[in-house]
Amino acid sequence: MLAFLFLSCSGSKETGADGELKGPPKPITSAFKMLSINLAHGLQDKTDVKKFSDWVKTTGAEVVAVQQIERATESKPGFDAYEELLKKLEMRGTFAKARYFKGWDSGNALYCMYPMMQSNVYSLPVGKGKVRRSLSFAVFELGLKAVAFASTDLDDEDQSERLKQVREIFSIQKSMEEYPIVVAGNFGETVKGKASATMLEKYASANTVTDQLSGAEQHVYVPLEKKMNVVSAEKVVYKPLNQSGVLVTVEVVQ
Repeated sequence: MLAFLFLSCSGSKETGADGELKGPPKPITSAFKMLSINLAHGLQDKTDVKKFSDWVKTTGAEVVAVQQIERATESKPGFDAYEELLKKLEMRGTFAKARYFKGWDSGNALYCMYPMMQSNVYSLPVGKGKVRRSLSFAVFELGLKAVAFASTDLDDEDQSERLKQVREIFSIQKSMEEYPIVVAGNFGETVKGKASATMLEKYASANTVTDQLSGAEQHVYVPLEKKMNVVSAEKVVYKPLNQSGVLVTVEVVQ
C-alpha cells in the first residue's frame, strides 16, 4: 500500500537571513492517485480478478473507480466480482447497482485504501426503454480533508440522455456541498462532447492535461474552486480486457 503522499507538511512561514518570519505561511498540501476504468463485465472468475488487482497495484492508485462490474444475485449466486476485487485490493469499497446483466447486478463501484465515512447510491435519469444508469458515491478521509468521489457510466448512445445525467450530477453535488466531489467514469463521449463541455461549468477536466486522453471516453473531473488541482494525468491500458483507463494525481490544498 502506498502511504498518503504529503507534498508539504508544514504551514510555517519562511524566515529571512535575520531569522525574522516573513511572508504568508506556506499552504499545507497533499496528493492522491486515482484510477478510473470500465471493466466491461470482464471479470468472470477469481483468476480474472487477481490479474486485474495485481495490475491496479502496479499503478499505485489509492482510489479506484470502476464501471460495469457485477455482484452475485439469487439467480446468480456464488462468484461476486465486486466482493472478490474488494478482498484482493484490500481496500474499502461501495457498489451502486445500475441494471441486471445476464442474471447479475451490474453497476459502478469505488475502492479506496483510506477510511470511508459514508456512501450512497444515486439513480441517474434515463428515458423509457433505456439502459438504467447509476452513480456510486462515497466520502473518504484523505488525511488533510474528507473528499467525496463518484463513479458512473453515462449513456453511450444518446447525447440528450448524457446531458440530463450530467445535470443530475450537478444536483447531487449541490446537495453535498460540504465535500469536494471528484467525478470519474465512462462518459460515452470525448472531452469535445456536449455533456463533457457542460461538466466544465463546475469542474476541471483531467483529460485536458495531456493529448493522450483527447479521444478517451473515460473521464476524471475535479471540482472548481475547491483547492484541488490535477498534477498529472495519463492513459493506461489493461490489456487482458483491452480497456483504457485514466490515472491521475490530484493535489489537495488545506
